[in-house]
Amino acid sequence: MLHLSNAISDAVLALVCIVAFFRFFARQPFYNRILWGIFLVTTALAAAAGVFRYLGVKDLTATHRSLSTLAGSVGLVAVVVAIWALVMRQSMSKWVVVSSVGVGLLIFVTLLDPAYEVFGSVIQAFSMLLVMLIAVFGLMKKYQKAVWIVVGVMIIGLATKVANNHLPFNPTDVYHYALAAMVVCFGKAV
Repeated sequence: MLHLSNAISDAVLALVCIVAFFRFFARQPFYNRILWGIFLVTTALAAAAGVFRYLGVKDLTATHRSLSTLAGSVGLVAVVVAIWALVMRQSMSKWVVVSSVGVGLLIFVTLLDPAYEVFGSVIQAFSMLLVMLIAVFGLMKKYQKAVWIVVGVMIIGLATKVANNHLPFNPTDVYHYALAAMVVCFGKAV
Protein backbone atom coordinates (compact mmCIF):
# COMPACT_ATOMS: atom_id res chain seq x y z
CA MET A 1 0.00 0.00 0.00
CA LEU A 2 1.28 3.47 -0.89
CA HIS A 3 1.84 5.92 1.98
CA LEU A 4 3.45 8.92 0.33
CA SER A 5 3.60 11.11 3.45
CA ASN A 6 5.35 8.33 5.41
CA ALA A 7 7.84 7.85 2.57
CA ILE A 8 8.59 11.58 2.50
CA SER A 9 9.04 11.80 6.27
CA ASP A 10 11.35 8.76 6.20
CA ALA A 11 13.36 10.32 3.36
CA VAL A 12 13.73 13.52 5.38
CA LEU A 13 14.88 11.50 8.40
CA ALA A 14 17.49 9.59 6.35
CA LEU A 15 18.78 12.82 4.82
CA VAL A 16 18.96 14.59 8.18
CA CYS A 17 20.95 11.68 9.66
CA ILE A 18 23.51 11.79 6.85
CA VAL A 19 23.84 15.59 6.85
CA ALA A 20 24.01 15.74 10.66
CA PHE A 21 26.88 13.27 10.75
CA PHE A 22 29.03 15.36 8.45
CA ARG A 23 27.86 18.70 9.84
CA PHE A 24 28.07 18.03 13.57
CA PHE A 25 29.89 14.78 14.36
CA ALA A 26 32.69 14.53 11.79
CA ARG A 27 35.17 16.30 14.07
CA GLN A 28 34.55 14.16 17.15
CA PRO A 29 37.33 11.90 18.40
CA PHE A 30 37.57 8.76 16.25
CA TYR A 31 35.77 6.22 18.46
CA ASN A 32 33.16 8.77 19.55
CA ARG A 33 32.53 9.44 15.85
CA ILE A 34 32.13 5.69 15.30
CA LEU A 35 29.47 5.58 18.03
CA TRP A 36 27.59 8.53 16.52
CA GLY A 37 27.96 6.93 13.10
CA ILE A 38 26.45 3.66 14.30
CA PHE A 39 23.43 5.51 15.65
CA LEU A 40 22.99 7.68 12.57
CA VAL A 41 23.70 4.97 9.98
CA THR A 42 21.32 2.44 11.55
CA THR A 43 18.62 5.11 11.75
CA ALA A 44 19.27 6.25 8.16
CA LEU A 45 19.21 2.66 6.86
CA ALA A 46 15.91 1.96 8.61
CA ALA A 47 14.49 5.21 7.21
CA ALA A 48 15.75 4.43 3.69
CA ALA A 49 14.12 1.00 3.81
CA GLY A 50 10.98 2.71 5.09
CA VAL A 51 10.93 5.02 2.07
CA PHE A 52 10.69 2.10 -0.30
CA ARG A 53 8.32 0.17 1.94
CA TYR A 54 5.92 3.11 2.12
CA LEU A 55 6.21 3.59 -1.64
CA GLY A 56 4.74 0.13 -2.05
CA VAL A 57 7.69 -2.29 -2.22
CA LYS A 58 6.15 -5.04 -0.09
CA ASP A 59 9.30 -7.18 -0.17
CA LEU A 60 11.01 -4.64 2.11
CA THR A 61 8.51 -4.85 4.98
CA ALA A 62 10.53 -7.45 6.90
CA THR A 63 13.80 -5.67 6.07
CA HIS A 64 12.39 -2.36 7.30
CA ARG A 65 11.20 -3.99 10.50
CA SER A 66 14.61 -5.63 11.09
CA LEU A 67 16.53 -2.42 10.38
CA SER A 68 14.21 -0.51 12.71
CA THR A 69 14.92 -3.10 15.40
CA LEU A 70 18.65 -2.73 14.70
CA ALA A 71 18.40 1.06 15.09
CA GLY A 72 16.33 0.55 18.24
CA SER A 73 18.96 -1.70 19.79
CA VAL A 74 22.51 -1.26 18.49
CA GLY A 75 21.83 2.36 17.52
CA LEU A 76 20.34 3.25 20.88
CA VAL A 77 23.15 1.67 22.88
CA ALA A 78 25.65 3.56 20.70
CA VAL A 79 23.90 6.91 21.17
CA VAL A 80 23.67 6.49 24.95
CA VAL A 81 27.42 5.84 25.13
CA ALA A 82 28.15 8.64 22.63
CA ILE A 83 26.14 11.13 24.69
CA TRP A 84 27.94 10.01 27.84
CA ALA A 85 31.25 10.64 26.08
CA LEU A 86 30.04 14.04 24.86
CA VAL A 87 28.78 15.20 28.24
CA MET A 88 31.79 13.88 30.14
CA ARG A 89 34.14 15.25 27.43
CA GLN A 90 35.84 11.88 27.07
CA SER A 91 37.32 10.06 24.12
CA MET A 92 36.01 6.53 24.05
CA SER A 93 38.26 3.56 23.41
CA LYS A 94 37.98 0.73 20.89
CA TRP A 95 36.97 -1.57 23.75
CA VAL A 96 34.01 0.68 24.64
CA VAL A 97 32.82 0.72 21.02
CA VAL A 98 33.13 -3.06 20.68
CA SER A 99 31.34 -3.58 24.01
CA SER A 100 28.55 -1.19 23.00
CA VAL A 101 28.04 -2.95 19.69
CA GLY A 102 28.13 -6.33 21.46
CA VAL A 103 25.47 -5.30 23.97
CA GLY A 104 23.39 -3.77 21.18
CA LEU A 105 23.64 -6.92 19.05
CA LEU A 106 22.62 -9.05 22.02
CA ILE A 107 19.54 -6.86 22.49
CA PHE A 108 18.89 -6.96 18.72
CA VAL A 109 18.99 -10.77 18.57
CA THR A 110 16.74 -10.97 21.62
CA LEU A 111 14.21 -8.56 20.09
CA LEU A 112 14.06 -10.62 16.88
CA ASP A 113 12.40 -13.39 18.90
CA PRO A 114 8.63 -12.78 18.63
CA ALA A 115 8.25 -13.54 22.33
CA TYR A 116 10.48 -10.58 23.24
CA GLU A 117 9.77 -8.05 20.49
CA VAL A 118 7.26 -6.28 22.73
CA PHE A 119 10.20 -5.10 24.83
CA GLY A 120 11.49 -2.93 21.97
CA SER A 121 9.46 0.05 23.12
CA VAL A 122 10.62 -0.51 26.71
CA ILE A 123 14.25 -0.43 25.57
CA GLN A 124 13.63 2.75 23.59
CA ALA A 125 11.97 4.45 26.56
CA PHE A 126 14.73 3.29 28.93
CA SER A 127 17.41 4.55 26.53
CA MET A 128 15.80 7.97 26.28
CA LEU A 129 15.51 8.08 30.07
CA LEU A 130 19.24 7.32 30.34
CA VAL A 131 20.00 10.01 27.75
CA MET A 132 17.90 12.52 29.69
CA LEU A 133 19.63 11.65 32.98
CA ILE A 134 23.05 11.97 31.34
CA ALA A 135 22.05 15.35 29.90
CA VAL A 136 20.86 16.60 33.29
CA PHE A 137 24.11 15.35 34.82
CA GLY A 138 25.94 17.29 32.10
CA LEU A 139 24.02 20.44 32.99
CA MET A 140 24.99 19.95 36.62
CA LYS A 141 28.63 19.71 35.48
CA LYS A 142 28.23 23.05 33.66
CA TYR A 143 28.07 21.56 30.14
CA GLN A 144 25.47 24.04 28.94
CA LYS A 145 25.04 22.53 25.47
CA ALA A 146 23.47 19.50 27.18
CA VAL A 147 20.24 21.51 27.13
CA TRP A 148 20.03 20.55 23.42
CA ILE A 149 20.01 16.89 24.43
CA VAL A 150 17.17 17.57 26.86
CA VAL A 151 15.23 19.39 24.12
CA GLY A 152 15.81 16.51 21.68
CA VAL A 153 14.54 13.91 24.13
CA MET A 154 11.53 16.07 24.98
CA ILE A 155 10.66 16.38 21.27
CA ILE A 156 10.78 12.63 20.73
CA GLY A 157 8.86 12.06 23.96
CA LEU A 158 6.08 14.37 22.83
CA ALA A 159 5.98 12.69 19.43
CA THR A 160 5.31 9.30 21.00
CA LYS A 161 2.22 10.74 22.67
CA VAL A 162 0.70 11.68 19.29
CA ALA A 163 0.02 8.01 18.57
CA ASN A 164 -2.05 7.78 21.76
CA ASN A 165 -4.19 10.83 20.94
CA HIS A 166 -6.61 11.34 18.12
CA LEU A 167 -4.90 14.31 16.52
CA PRO A 168 -5.23 15.19 12.84
CA PHE A 169 -1.58 14.24 12.25
CA ASN A 170 -0.22 10.97 10.97
CA PRO A 171 1.60 9.52 14.01
CA THR A 172 4.29 7.89 11.84
CA ASP A 173 5.10 11.19 10.14
CA VAL A 174 5.20 13.03 13.46
CA TYR A 175 7.58 10.41 14.86
CA HIS A 176 9.88 10.59 11.81
CA TYR A 177 10.05 14.40 11.87
CA ALA A 178 10.55 14.40 15.66
CA LEU A 179 13.37 11.88 15.30
CA ALA A 180 14.98 14.13 12.68
CA ALA A 181 14.60 17.12 15.03
CA MET A 182 16.15 15.08 17.85
CA VAL A 183 19.16 14.24 15.66
CA VAL A 184 19.64 17.96 14.92
CA CYS A 185 19.35 18.79 18.64
CA PHE A 186 21.94 16.16 19.49
CA GLY A 187 24.17 17.67 16.84
CA LYS A 188 23.78 21.14 18.33
CA ALA A 189 24.91 19.69 21.67
CA VAL A 190 28.31 19.10 20.08
